[in-house]
Amino acid sequence: MLRISANYIQVPEEAKINKPIFDTCPGDEVTLEVKDFIEAGNEPWLWRGHSHTPPPKMGTPPKYVGRFYLRKEQVVSKTWAPCPCCSPDHRKFGRDGGLIAYFPDEKVVRLIGPDCFGSLNQEGHESAIADLKRREKEKSEFEYILRCVDKLGQWRSATDDMLKIAKQADTFFPGIQNRLEVSLQVKLWRNIRDGMLRVTEKFKTVKVRADGNSEEVTERIDTVLFPLDGYKALNPQRKALSPILEDLAAHLQKIGHVNVSSVRQMPPMMRTALARELRRILTSMQSVHDALAHELKFLSQVNVNRFRQWAADERSPVEFEFERKEGTISIRGSKAFNGLPIPEELRTSHLPSIDVPLLYHRRS
Repeated sequence: MLRISANYIQVPEEAKINKPIFDTCPGDEVTLEVKDFIEAGNEPWLWRGHSHTPPPKMGTPPKYVGRFYLRKEQVVSKTWAPCPCCSPDHRKFGRDGGLIAYFPDEKVVRLIGPDCFGSLNQEGHESAIADLKRREKEKSEFEYILRCVDKLGQWRSATDDMLKIAKQADTFFPGIQNRLEVSLQVKLWRNIRDGMLRVTEKFKTVKVRADGNSEEVTERIDTVLFPLDGYKALNPQRKALSPILEDLAAHLQKIGHVNVSSVRQMPPMMRTALARELRRILTSMQSVHDALAHELKFLSQVNVNRFRQWAADERSPVEFEFERKEGTISIRGSKAFNGLPIPEELRTSHLPSIDVPLLYHRRS
Protein backbone atom coordinates (compact mmCIF):
# COMPACT_ATOMS: atom_id res chain seq x y z
CA MET A 1 0.00 0.00 0.00
CA LEU A 2 1.38 3.40 -1.01
CA ARG A 3 2.09 5.56 2.02
CA ILE A 4 1.77 9.31 1.61
CA SER A 5 3.94 11.62 3.68
CA ALA A 6 2.15 13.74 6.25
CA ASN A 7 3.79 16.76 4.62
CA TYR A 8 2.46 15.91 1.17
CA ILE A 9 0.15 18.46 -0.39
CA GLN A 10 -1.71 18.25 -3.66
CA VAL A 11 -1.13 21.53 -5.42
CA PRO A 12 -3.82 22.28 -8.04
CA GLU A 13 -2.75 21.75 -11.64
CA GLU A 14 -3.62 25.35 -12.56
CA ALA A 15 -1.00 26.52 -10.08
CA LYS A 16 1.64 24.41 -11.87
CA ILE A 17 1.36 26.45 -15.06
CA ASN A 18 3.74 29.32 -15.73
CA LYS A 19 2.03 32.70 -15.64
CA PRO A 20 4.22 35.05 -17.71
CA ILE A 21 2.15 38.12 -16.83
CA PHE A 22 4.90 40.32 -15.42
CA ASP A 23 6.70 42.09 -18.28
CA THR A 24 8.70 44.09 -15.75
CA CYS A 25 9.66 43.53 -12.15
CA PRO A 26 6.61 44.27 -9.99
CA GLY A 27 6.75 46.82 -7.22
CA ASP A 28 5.53 47.11 -3.67
CA GLU A 29 1.92 46.78 -4.76
CA VAL A 30 2.48 43.09 -5.50
CA THR A 31 4.09 42.51 -2.11
CA LEU A 32 1.08 44.13 -0.47
CA GLU A 33 -1.30 42.04 -2.60
CA VAL A 34 0.43 38.80 -1.62
CA LYS A 35 0.41 39.73 2.08
CA ASP A 36 -3.28 40.66 1.97
CA PHE A 37 -4.09 37.45 0.11
CA ILE A 38 -2.43 35.27 2.75
CA GLU A 39 -3.78 37.30 5.67
CA ALA A 40 -7.29 36.78 4.27
CA GLY A 41 -6.85 33.05 4.93
CA ASN A 42 -5.58 31.87 1.54
CA GLU A 43 -2.62 29.62 0.86
CA PRO A 44 0.33 31.34 -0.85
CA TRP A 45 0.55 28.83 -3.73
CA LEU A 46 -3.01 29.72 -4.73
CA TRP A 47 -2.22 33.41 -5.33
CA ARG A 48 -3.24 34.41 -8.84
CA GLY A 49 0.32 35.40 -9.92
CA HIS A 50 2.24 32.46 -8.46
CA SER A 51 3.89 30.01 -10.85
CA HIS A 52 4.36 26.76 -8.97
CA THR A 53 6.97 25.49 -11.40
CA PRO A 54 10.67 24.76 -10.93
CA PRO A 55 12.82 27.71 -11.98
CA PRO A 56 15.57 27.09 -14.54
CA LYS A 57 19.02 26.46 -13.06
CA MET A 58 20.62 28.58 -15.72
CA GLY A 59 19.66 32.05 -16.85
CA THR A 60 19.15 35.35 -15.07
CA PRO A 61 18.84 35.00 -11.29
CA PRO A 62 15.63 36.31 -9.75
CA LYS A 63 15.06 39.68 -8.19
CA TYR A 64 13.47 39.39 -4.77
CA VAL A 65 10.55 41.80 -4.82
CA GLY A 66 9.78 41.49 -1.12
CA ARG A 67 8.95 39.13 1.71
CA PHE A 68 5.75 37.51 2.91
CA TYR A 69 4.80 35.61 6.06
CA LEU A 70 2.39 32.83 6.84
CA ARG A 71 -0.42 33.52 9.26
CA LYS A 72 0.44 33.15 12.94
CA GLU A 73 -1.79 30.11 13.36
CA GLN A 74 -0.01 28.35 10.50
CA VAL A 75 3.38 28.96 12.11
CA VAL A 76 2.15 27.74 15.48
CA SER A 77 0.71 24.57 13.93
CA LYS A 78 3.74 24.19 11.62
CA THR A 79 1.51 24.13 8.57
CA TRP A 80 4.24 25.03 6.12
CA ALA A 81 4.10 25.92 2.43
CA PRO A 82 5.56 23.94 -0.48
CA CYS A 83 8.37 25.53 -2.51
CA PRO A 84 8.48 25.24 -6.31
CA CYS A 85 12.29 25.37 -6.20
CA CYS A 86 13.00 22.34 -4.06
CA SER A 87 9.84 20.88 -2.55
CA PRO A 88 6.86 21.41 -4.89
CA ASP A 89 4.62 18.73 -3.37
CA HIS A 90 5.63 18.81 0.30
CA ARG A 91 5.33 21.44 2.99
CA LYS A 92 8.76 22.99 3.42
CA PHE A 93 8.99 26.61 4.60
CA GLY A 94 7.22 29.31 6.57
CA ARG A 95 8.84 29.67 9.98
CA ASP A 96 10.92 32.62 8.75
CA GLY A 97 8.60 33.72 5.98
CA GLY A 98 9.21 33.48 2.25
CA LEU A 99 10.36 35.49 -0.74
CA ILE A 100 8.45 36.95 -3.67
CA ALA A 101 10.87 36.17 -6.49
CA TYR A 102 10.64 37.68 -9.99
CA PHE A 103 12.31 35.69 -12.78
CA PRO A 104 12.84 38.12 -15.68
CA ASP A 105 13.65 35.50 -18.34
CA GLU A 106 10.25 33.85 -17.84
CA LYS A 107 8.39 36.99 -16.71
CA VAL A 108 6.92 35.06 -13.79
CA VAL A 109 6.72 35.39 -10.02
CA ARG A 110 7.28 32.51 -7.64
CA LEU A 111 6.61 32.47 -3.90
CA ILE A 112 9.58 30.52 -2.59
CA GLY A 113 11.34 29.68 0.67
CA PRO A 114 13.83 32.16 2.15
CA ASP A 115 16.89 30.12 1.13
CA CYS A 116 15.49 27.69 -1.40
CA PHE A 117 16.80 29.20 -4.64
CA GLY A 118 20.27 28.87 -3.16
CA SER A 119 20.04 25.11 -3.75
CA LEU A 120 19.93 25.87 -7.49
CA ASN A 121 22.18 28.92 -7.69
CA GLN A 122 23.87 29.98 -4.47
CA GLU A 123 25.70 32.93 -5.98
CA GLY A 124 22.55 34.25 -7.64
CA HIS A 125 20.60 33.85 -4.40
CA GLU A 126 23.20 35.70 -2.32
CA SER A 127 23.31 38.54 -4.81
CA ALA A 128 19.50 38.83 -4.86
CA ILE A 129 19.30 38.75 -1.04
CA ALA A 130 21.95 41.46 -0.73
CA ASP A 131 20.00 43.62 -3.20
CA LEU A 132 16.74 43.05 -1.28
CA LYS A 133 18.33 43.97 2.04
CA ARG A 134 19.77 47.12 0.51
CA ARG A 135 16.37 48.17 -0.83
CA GLU A 136 14.66 47.31 2.47
CA LYS A 137 17.17 49.41 4.36
CA GLU A 138 16.74 52.37 2.01
CA LYS A 139 12.96 52.14 2.24
CA SER A 140 13.03 51.83 6.02
CA GLU A 141 15.29 54.88 6.36
CA PHE A 142 13.14 56.88 3.95
CA GLU A 143 9.94 56.08 5.84
CA TYR A 144 11.65 56.73 9.18
CA ILE A 145 12.77 60.20 8.07
CA LEU A 146 9.28 61.01 6.81
CA ARG A 147 7.87 60.03 10.22
CA CYS A 148 10.36 62.41 11.82
CA VAL A 149 9.93 65.44 9.56
CA ASP A 150 6.68 66.70 11.05
CA LYS A 151 8.06 66.32 14.59
CA LEU A 152 11.21 68.44 14.18
CA GLY A 153 9.50 71.57 15.51
CA GLN A 154 8.04 69.65 18.44
CA TRP A 155 11.47 68.25 19.31
CA ARG A 156 13.13 71.67 19.15
CA SER A 157 10.50 73.00 21.53
CA ALA A 158 10.90 70.00 23.86
CA THR A 159 14.66 70.49 23.90
CA ASP A 160 14.24 74.15 24.88
CA ASP A 161 11.84 73.22 27.69
CA MET A 162 14.13 70.50 29.02
CA LEU A 163 17.10 72.86 28.86
CA LYS A 164 15.44 75.25 31.32
CA ILE A 165 14.96 72.39 33.76
CA ALA A 166 18.40 70.89 33.19
CA LYS A 167 20.23 74.15 33.88
CA GLN A 168 18.63 74.33 37.31
CA ALA A 169 19.18 70.63 37.99
CA ASP A 170 22.86 70.95 37.07
CA THR A 171 23.33 73.49 39.86
CA PHE A 172 20.83 72.39 42.49
CA PHE A 173 21.54 68.66 42.84
CA PRO A 174 25.35 68.95 42.90
CA GLY A 175 24.82 71.68 45.52
CA ILE A 176 22.96 69.28 47.80
CA GLN A 177 25.51 66.54 47.22
CA ASN A 178 28.41 68.89 47.95
CA ARG A 179 26.92 70.12 51.22
CA LEU A 180 26.27 66.61 52.44
CA GLU A 181 29.47 64.89 51.37
CA VAL A 182 31.95 67.78 51.50
CA SER A 183 30.68 70.26 54.06
CA LEU A 184 29.10 67.76 56.47
CA GLN A 185 31.55 64.93 55.66
CA VAL A 186 28.67 62.48 55.21
CA LYS A 187 29.63 59.31 53.31
CA LEU A 188 26.37 59.44 51.41
CA TRP A 189 26.84 58.03 47.91
CA ARG A 190 28.37 54.74 48.96
CA ASN A 191 25.26 54.13 51.07
CA ILE A 192 22.65 54.99 48.43
CA ARG A 193 24.33 54.04 45.14
CA ASP A 194 21.90 51.19 44.47
CA GLY A 195 18.82 53.28 45.26
CA MET A 196 18.12 51.57 48.59
CA LEU A 197 18.13 53.15 52.06
CA ARG A 198 19.47 50.52 54.43
CA VAL A 199 19.78 50.38 58.19
CA THR A 200 21.90 47.99 60.21
CA GLU A 201 20.24 45.78 62.80
CA LYS A 202 22.54 44.62 65.63
CA PHE A 203 21.83 41.69 67.92
CA LYS A 204 23.86 39.49 70.22
CA THR A 205 24.19 35.77 69.77
CA VAL A 206 26.25 32.95 71.24
CA LYS A 207 28.91 31.37 69.05
CA VAL A 208 30.71 28.09 69.79
CA ARG A 209 34.44 28.31 69.05
CA ALA A 210 36.60 25.49 67.65
CA ASP A 211 37.89 24.69 71.14
CA GLY A 212 34.36 24.01 72.33
CA ASN A 213 34.00 27.14 74.38
CA SER A 214 31.25 29.66 73.63
CA GLU A 215 31.35 33.39 73.42
CA GLU A 216 28.86 36.19 72.94
CA VAL A 217 29.22 38.01 69.60
CA THR A 218 27.38 40.86 67.92
CA GLU A 219 25.79 40.07 64.55
CA ARG A 220 24.88 42.76 62.03
CA ILE A 221 22.19 42.46 59.37
CA ASP A 222 21.44 45.16 56.81
CA THR A 223 17.77 45.80 56.16
CA VAL A 224 16.23 47.94 53.43
CA LEU A 225 14.17 50.64 55.08
CA PHE A 226 12.98 52.42 51.90
CA PRO A 227 13.75 52.66 48.20
CA LEU A 228 15.09 56.09 47.23
CA ASP A 229 13.68 57.65 44.07
CA GLY A 230 15.97 59.89 42.04
CA TYR A 231 19.08 58.77 43.89
CA LYS A 232 21.34 59.30 40.86
CA ALA A 233 20.87 63.05 41.29
CA LEU A 234 23.28 62.82 44.25
CA ASN A 235 26.00 60.90 42.41
CA PRO A 236 29.30 62.77 42.87
CA GLN A 237 30.13 61.83 39.26
CA ARG A 238 26.83 63.15 37.90
CA LYS A 239 27.29 64.63 34.42
CA ALA A 240 25.79 67.99 33.56
CA LEU A 241 22.76 67.63 31.29
CA SER A 242 22.36 71.17 29.95
CA PRO A 243 25.45 71.06 27.66
CA ILE A 244 24.08 67.92 26.04
CA LEU A 245 20.75 69.63 25.35
CA GLU A 246 22.47 72.74 24.00
CA ASP A 247 24.38 70.55 21.56
CA LEU A 248 21.21 68.71 20.53
CA ALA A 249 19.37 72.00 20.00
CA ALA A 250 22.15 73.17 17.67
CA HIS A 251 21.99 69.95 15.64
CA LEU A 252 18.20 70.09 15.42
CA GLN A 253 18.54 73.64 14.13
CA LYS A 254 20.92 72.45 11.39
CA ILE A 255 18.39 69.96 10.02
CA GLY A 256 15.40 72.24 10.53
CA HIS A 257 15.15 72.87 6.77
CA VAL A 258 14.36 69.22 6.01
CA ASN A 259 10.89 68.60 4.61
CA VAL A 260 9.05 65.88 2.72
CA SER A 261 10.00 67.31 -0.65
CA SER A 262 13.70 67.55 0.12
CA VAL A 263 13.74 64.02 1.57
CA ARG A 264 12.26 62.61 -1.63
CA GLN A 265 15.02 64.26 -3.66
CA MET A 266 17.86 63.04 -1.44
CA PRO A 267 20.15 60.29 -2.75
CA PRO A 268 20.19 57.13 -0.58
CA MET A 269 23.55 57.94 1.00
CA MET A 270 22.28 61.31 2.25
CA ARG A 271 19.15 59.66 3.64
CA THR A 272 21.28 57.12 5.49
CA ALA A 273 23.37 59.91 7.01
CA LEU A 274 20.26 61.88 7.99
CA ALA A 275 18.54 58.85 9.51
CA ARG A 276 21.68 58.09 11.51
CA GLU A 277 21.85 61.70 12.76
CA LEU A 278 18.17 61.69 13.72
CA ARG A 279 18.61 58.46 15.66
CA ARG A 280 21.62 59.89 17.47
CA ILE A 281 19.77 63.08 18.39
CA LEU A 282 16.63 61.29 19.53
CA THR A 283 18.55 58.68 21.51
CA SER A 284 20.37 61.46 23.38
CA MET A 285 17.15 63.42 23.90
CA GLN A 286 15.45 60.37 25.36
CA SER A 287 18.45 59.67 27.58
CA VAL A 288 18.43 63.21 29.00
CA HIS A 289 14.65 63.09 29.37
CA ASP A 290 14.90 59.84 31.36
CA ALA A 291 17.69 61.26 33.53
CA LEU A 292 15.70 64.39 34.37
CA ALA A 293 12.55 62.39 35.05
CA HIS A 294 14.53 60.22 37.45
CA GLU A 295 16.13 63.18 39.26
CA LEU A 296 12.92 65.13 39.68
CA LYS A 297 11.43 62.22 41.60
CA PHE A 298 13.95 62.88 44.35
CA LEU A 299 12.15 66.11 45.26
CA SER A 300 8.73 64.58 45.78
CA GLN A 301 7.54 65.15 49.33
CA VAL A 302 7.09 61.44 49.99
CA ASN A 303 10.60 60.68 48.81
CA VAL A 304 12.15 63.51 50.83
CA ASN A 305 10.31 62.24 53.91
CA ARG A 306 11.81 58.79 53.40
CA PHE A 307 15.27 60.30 53.00
CA ARG A 308 14.79 62.38 56.16
CA GLN A 309 13.51 59.43 58.19
CA TRP A 310 16.41 57.22 57.09
CA ALA A 311 19.03 59.87 57.94
CA ALA A 312 17.50 60.39 61.39
CA ASP A 313 17.20 56.68 62.20
CA GLU A 314 19.69 55.58 64.87
CA ARG A 315 20.39 52.44 62.83
CA SER A 316 21.36 54.46 59.74
CA PRO A 317 25.00 54.56 58.57
CA VAL A 318 24.70 58.36 58.23
CA GLU A 319 23.61 61.13 60.52
CA PHE A 320 22.08 64.42 59.40
CA GLU A 321 18.73 66.20 59.23
CA PHE A 322 17.06 66.74 55.88
CA GLU A 323 13.74 68.46 55.33
CA ARG A 324 11.67 69.97 52.54
CA LYS A 325 9.33 72.74 53.60
CA GLU A 326 7.61 75.50 51.62
CA GLY A 327 9.76 75.08 48.56
CA THR A 328 13.08 74.94 50.40
CA ILE A 329 15.50 72.26 51.50
CA SER A 330 17.07 72.42 54.96
CA ILE A 331 20.13 70.35 55.84
CA ARG A 332 21.54 70.18 59.34
CA GLY A 333 24.47 68.30 60.75
CA SER A 334 27.66 69.70 62.23
CA LYS A 335 26.68 72.73 60.19
CA ALA A 336 23.26 74.04 59.22
CA PHE A 337 22.20 74.96 55.70
CA ASN A 338 18.71 76.31 56.05
CA GLY A 339 16.39 77.39 53.31
CA LEU A 340 18.07 76.20 50.12
CA PRO A 341 15.39 77.27 47.63
CA ILE A 342 14.20 74.64 45.16
CA PRO A 343 14.21 76.32 41.73
CA GLU A 344 10.75 76.81 40.30
CA GLU A 345 11.68 74.78 37.20
CA LEU A 346 12.30 71.77 39.44
CA ARG A 347 9.07 72.25 41.41
CA THR A 348 6.47 73.16 38.82
CA SER A 349 7.76 72.23 35.36
CA HIS A 350 6.53 69.11 33.62
CA LEU A 351 8.87 67.33 31.26
CA PRO A 352 7.62 67.44 27.68
CA SER A 353 6.86 64.09 26.10
CA ILE A 354 9.10 62.90 23.29
CA ASP A 355 7.38 60.89 20.59
CA VAL A 356 10.28 58.87 19.18
CA PRO A 357 9.40 56.81 16.09
CA LEU A 358 10.92 53.39 15.60
CA LEU A 359 13.37 52.93 12.76
CA TYR A 360 11.81 49.66 11.66
CA HIS A 361 8.12 48.99 11.53
CA ARG A 362 6.92 45.68 12.85
CA ARG A 363 6.45 43.22 10.01
CA SER A 364 2.95 42.84 8.71
